[in-house]
Amino acid sequence: MDIDTIVKKVRVDGWCVIPQVIPTNEVNSICSDVAEEVEKADQEHRAFVVEMEAKGHKVSGHGIGSATGLISLLPALHPYLSNESILGAAEAILGPFVRISTVSGLVNNPGVKRGYWHSDWPFNQTVAAKVPAPYPDVVMHLSSIFMLTEFSEKTGGTLIVPGSHRFPNNPSGSNGVDAMAPYPNEMNSTGKPGDVLFYDSRLWHAVPDNPSSIPRVAISIRYAPWWLNLNAQKAGHPDHQMIVVDTNGKGNINPILPAAIYDSLPNRAQLLFQHWLS
Repeated sequence: MDIDTIVKKVRVDGWCVIPQVIPTNEVNSICSDVAEEVEKADQEHRAFVVEMEAKGHKVSGHGIGSATGLISLLPALHPYLSNESILGAAEAILGPFVRISTVSGLVNNPGVKRGYWHSDWPFNQTVAAKVPAPYPDVVMHLSSIFMLTEFSEKTGGTLIVPGSHRFPNNPSGSNGVDAMAPYPNEMNSTGKPGDVLFYDSRLWHAVPDNPSSIPRVAISIRYAPWWLNLNAQKAGHPDHQMIVVDTNGKGNINPILPAAIYDSLPNRAQLLFQHWLS
């Protein structure tokens, strides 16, 4: 899929699926590695879910495993961090000097139940650091989900609402829409292992049921323009302390990137991670 087509689809529909970003012969190995790292981090993630829910925050977390800092843990990911189709589309939409804001692994286990409608950061209204609703009709962030197993109605491809990226709020912000209820034009995003769901971060989406007997494994990589403040996601940074900790709010932490890992990245990818250097 050429860059112009990707840009048009994201601007008009809010999303598209880019086929075979990760070659077929590489997917299974990366999938196993991601699942292993998520399993290692699962106890910490469950503790985060319990802590957030105890504070009254909404979290899609039961039956879902998550792990951050995969850049440091999985060198096999490095060639795909700066995929030319995705990065070219991101720069066409956000402008030059795009940065990667987060890389995390996701596992939706068999039996996981439907989550709530929301938009990704900085439009998720349940988190402390956010663009308050009603937000302007401006693309400020782009998200991608690298499918490492099949995404289908059977396994529960991510639920999306096409066109919702143009709405000034989303159900995480009490906009009058039941965040847990089906939406009239919702659909499952489907694809094969190696495909990528690429979307405007404002797009409404939700974790779907996984009625199958196999986990659904993916990597979430998000892209930000140079001017979007990412400091609220850095533990110990004054912005994180003021916006998240002092308000007893909900937030996410992105691990600092060790210099040795940064040095091992392809040159194109290094430009995307300079802001996460230790």
